[in-house]
Amino acid sequence: MEEQKKKKENLFRLVIFSENTFEEVRSFQFRMWYLWVAIGIIVLILGVITASILSIKPIKAYMNQEYSFIDSDDLIVLRQKIIDLEKTATAQQLYINNLRMLLSGEVVESPDSAIQPTTSDSTSEVHRVEEDEALRRLVSMEDQLQSVARTSTSTVSNVRSLEQLYLVPPLTGSVSMEFDLRKDHLGVDINAPADTPVKTVMDGHIIYAGWTLETGNTIGIQHDNNLISFYKHNSALLKNTGSFVQAGEAVAIIGNTGTLSTGPHLHFELWSNGNPVDPTNYINFE
Repeated sequence: MEEQKKKKENLFRLVIFSENTFEEVRSFQFRMWYLWVAIGIIVLILGVITASILSIKPIKAYMNQEYSFIDSDDLIVLRQKIIDLEKTATAQQLYINNLRMLLSGEVVESPDSAIQPTTSDSTSEVHRVEEDEALRRLVSMEDQLQSVARTSTSTVSNVRSLEQLYLVPPLTGSVSMEFDLRKDHLGVDINAPADTPVKTVMDGHIIYAGWTLETGNTIGIQHDNNLISFYKHNSALLKNTGSFVQAGEAVAIIGNTGTLSTGPHLHFELWSNGNPVDPTNYINFE
């Protein structure tokens, strides 16, 4: 009897009534563990649906974007540039240290000076007098100073003024809007037919290749002699950030992107030593 009472107590009944007549429409009898089983099945189904959505390739790629960037070509190029910069910095530091020692009167001994010839015959040893040693140090000092002077002259000669550089026209067309600092127009607008390729004016490394709200698809290139060129409002970009490009190489396609663009054209800017300059003074666009 007690077991039957327990069974009856463990049974539950779900009754559905009609809203208008309050007549019983349907009823269900169940035990409590039925409810837990139903909840478990629902949770399992939701888990399967969530896993299926996350397995979709675009979403998975978006979630793993941080890890995929580690193996990207852009990061490899940046790592190589950092290695090159470290080598250059080390060479410059060595050059500065040697120059400081020369100016302070210290003699930099070459590695060959540590190798001293030996002979078994003690009578063949050459004893240099102090005057001879001083003369040799003076000659060595003059040779090293001349070498430093030649290095400094060659370094300075590599830096040329903007007038001495040959710049390739990014494209050929008519200038619709000229350079004007008073109107904050830091470049020139050049009209050209659709699908015209935009070329780089000199060899250099691309420091920016992306999209902005005002200038649309934009590319910035760092050249030698502290020169930077910008190409804006392009319809498409052909190169990525960190890429090395040669003079005359196509980097974009002329377009009409960005809120500041009113028609298909190229907005071209030229910056020298951190200041914008008028490109028409150095490039013939016609």
